[in-house]
Amino acid sequence: MQRIALTGGVAEGKTTVLRMFEALGAATVSSDALAATLLTPRTELWHELIAEFGQAILNAEGQLRREQLAALAFSEPQLRRRLNRLMHPPIVRALQAHLTQLHAPCVVVEVPLLIEVALQGEFDAVVVVHATPALQRQRLLARGLPPRLVRQLLRAQLPTRCKLAFADWVVRTHRPLPQVEQQVRAIWQELNSPR
Repeated sequence: MQRIALTGGVAEGKTTVLRMFEALGAATVSSDALAATLLTPRTELWHELIAEFGQAILNAEGQLRREQLAALAFSEPQLRRRLNRLMHPPIVRALQAHLTQLHAPCVVVEVPLLIEVALQGEFDAVVVVHATPALQRQRLLARGLPPRLVRQLLRAQLPTRCKLAFADWVVRTHRPLPQVEQQVRAIWQELNSPR
């Protein structure tokens, strides 16, 4: 089974590109979706986050207020490091366990922090999704995030241009959607061509 990592920064179109691969026939996995299952109420990670950051990160139903957690994490580097220290190991374990259960010729795995947590060696190839910083800002603002949080998010992340050195392929998502689809199809054809 070929394991292809799909990475990039916030609001660069990773999920859209992942869906395009899925439509072409790839098995797909989202590490964000796996993380969401680990963060449901009463899970081990849920308890650890409350112990670390307090009840303020919960809503009335006991679910994590992800926007509150993000605001905390991106307000201060030390808080972000504490959050990452708690989150990354269980997410990586869940991802590895999930991959061992898949039996497909090719799986594309969305891993936003692939380079930051040095997971690129776990994959056969890397696709980096890349948009312009201006488009990232525009997309985040369109999602309703306050401008201050948008600035903090973009400042806190490893710039995607730094991830390009690890790319086997780059999908440029600041282009029109048909061109993005064309780029994804070309990668898929290459992945499926006889070697």
